[in-house]
Amino acid sequence: MKLFAYGTLMWPEVLEAVIGHRLSGAPDALLGYCRLRVRGEHYPVVVPEEGGRVEGILYDNLSESDFRHLDHFEGEEYERKILKVGETEAAVYVLSDRWRHIAEDSAWHPEQMLPQHLAAFQAEYKGWKDL
Repeated sequence: MKLFAYGTLMWPEVLEAVIGHRLSGAPDALLGYCRLRVRGEHYPVVVPEEGGRVEGILYDNLSESDFRHLDHFEGEEYERKILKVGETEAAVYVLSDRWRHIAEDSAWHPEQMLPQHLAAFQAEYKGWKDL
């Protein structure tokens, strides 16, 4: 199965910390969505937006076990949906409507993720492969 990552999981070292192994990915885009900042956090969410486009990374060959770890990582605020990404379909973690209040109205850009934020994510989620 495929995963489209648009936030912290775009960095392979963060994905590896969550699922326990490294995957390589390729740039791709999700149409019909926009990427927004989460209030008080360093990571984004995506929500539907007519005409929107979100750049990210498309990963392939994820297992059901990988998605169990990702579901836990993303939490109840997100819904895993199968959406068209480029020329294929992939799992995308979309902000649940009931959690829309956590999203700001301002866009989030990958360059806003500072090295110390990445290091904190890696440290927090390392070892989840044992779930």
